[in-house]
Amino acid sequence: MSHPQVAKTQQTPEEPKPLNSQTIISKTIHYEEPAQNQASMTTKRQYITKVFEITENVTTQMHENQRSESGLNARKEEHTTSVMLGGKSTTIAGVYVESSKKKMSFLEASEKGFLAKTYAVEFLEAQAATGRITDLATGQILSVLEAVEKGIVDPALKNKLTEAEKAFTGYVYAGKKLSVFQAIQQRIIDRYRGKIYLEVQLSTGGLINPETGARVPANTAIDQGLIDKDTLQSLYEPVSNTKGFHSLDTGQKVYYSEILKSCVFDIDSEVYLVPFGDRHLTSISPTSSHRNCVVSSSQGSEMSAYEAFKKKYIDSTTYLALSKQESLWEEKSIVDASGTSVRVISDPRSGREICLEYALRHRFLEKSEFESYCSGILSIYELADVIFSRMVVVEDASSPIAGLWDVTSRKRLSIFQGCQQGFTDRATALRLLEAQACTGGICDPASGEKARLTEAVKRGLVDESLAQQLQQFEQSYYGIVNPKTGKTLSVSQAVQENLLPKDVGFRCIEFQLLTGGLVNPETHERVSFEEVMQSGLVDKVTAAVLKDEKFHTKSLTCPKTKRKITFKEALERSVFDCHTGLRLLEATKLHPFGAKAMYHYILAYK
Repeated sequence: MSHPQVAKTQQTPEEPKPLNSQTIISKTIHYEEPAQNQASMTTKRQYITKVFEITENVTTQMHENQRSESGLNARKEEHTTSVMLGGKSTTIAGVYVESSKKKMSFLEASEKGFLAKTYAVEFLEAQAATGRITDLATGQILSVLEAVEKGIVDPALKNKLTEAEKAFTGYVYAGKKLSVFQAIQQRIIDRYRGKIYLEVQLSTGGLINPETGARVPANTAIDQGLIDKDTLQSLYEPVSNTKGFHSLDTGQKVYYSEILKSCVFDIDSEVYLVPFGDRHLTSISPTSSHRNCVVSSSQGSEMSAYEAFKKKYIDSTTYLALSKQESLWEEKSIVDASGTSVRVISDPRSGREICLEYALRHRFLEKSEFESYCSGILSIYELADVIFSRMVVVEDASSPIAGLWDVTSRKRLSIFQGCQQGFTDRATALRLLEAQACTGGICDPASGEKARLTEAVKRGLVDESLAQQLQQFEQSYYGIVNPKTGKTLSVSQAVQENLLPKDVGFRCIEFQLLTGGLVNPETHERVSFEEVMQSGLVDKVTAAVLKDEKFHTKSLTCPKTKRKITFKEALERSVFDCHTGLRLLEATKLHPFGAKAMYHYILAYK
């Protein structure tokens, strides 16, 4: 089993010093919201600010206590998109214009034509429903009335946003303040609108208990009657809960949590901003190891979460929250080809994985860092960033198509996974796997490793049926032994002696020559096309056919365009994966429904 080509960097990144944390323990303060009049506006703003100060103090103290008293194991932290940045809500505060690298409010962005006003109002309602209407100029958190008075919000939106703000302050009913879910039950608020508010609150830190102003996670919220199981399960089902927001990139309807995943964190005002522009700043691609999700709108700088963390622009809590928006690292134990149990961390979102023993062996990970990870001091997210920051991946020019890149979900897929999930047909998958088998092994795009067929079956890279069809191609790489002489033959020699079918032999020669040269089965070195011609390793007719592209068969269906292409064209369309150095071919899955199918087809060309 071979590993991706990597080069070690000489410089070990400096470890960040622990950041000072607040250690004040604050008691929960029960506060009755004053009546909404001019005289009480300041009091109301103090209430909103106090609520978030309480949340921040308690969250920080809990974090410190868990780490010092119970040895917090960051590897076992439950992933959720409902995260808090340093105890603060992750409600989207404005727009980050990629061209100017400046931030602006939603209404200003609407006035300048960056987004429709209806989109801006959607985001303002989300701010109001979480008590987070933000003055981007000062960083102040305001009530709707204050925002209107300061000219931050259009007076025409006052009533609409005041109604949304009740999701934060509570719906007064029979002398009590009801939560959003309770207001839905009492038919005080429309169920459709209420579910949008619930989804926003869950996505930005938890449901809000209007009696205390505290954020409550989903499981606890059920116990407190802030939501029930059926409603919680239906929040992300488009049939029962319509998506309430619009993507600035595509105009498609999306959930708030989906937009949050594409946002950047501005270190100047410590808020989330939704990017607007053609650079797709936070998009993940095979050629970029990290997305730039941290910005400084005052300096015009952009960086990854790990880079910002190392430079101490953000604290560990913020770093972890941003990392969870991008990845979902988890650890598992597997048995390798030698029968040894090894520890592997994998990210199902991006389709990446790395063996920890491999990282230790090649000094991408120090023993002390590994021990810190095992004891829970180092999170699995920082562990992954430490390893990948020290790896310099070399593009493998002799790589076949090692896997697919799903352009919609932005993740790596093995060829077999792509076939199973409908990205490519089985005939195309077979041809691509043939190329892998005869050039070194079945590729695992998650790790960059190449495996023999028996191991590939165990790892789910091929099934038994494919393995049977690929045996002759694997033999062509390792050499076909002449039963009479015991001599190991190359592909062309095996064809000449009728030990390999001509069609199989021709495809092997084509795949090998197009990926760097004919393989010497004894040394596995490549022999270039020119050398092959001079030495007569391939007969003249075969050589002529291989040299003239008009004779190349369009035996593949492009996973992206669904048009017929040759293997050479597939190589030309592929991209080198920055994680493994192997080639990936972009893929998209056409759905059987007209509008959605057209959307994914268009997305494939973006």
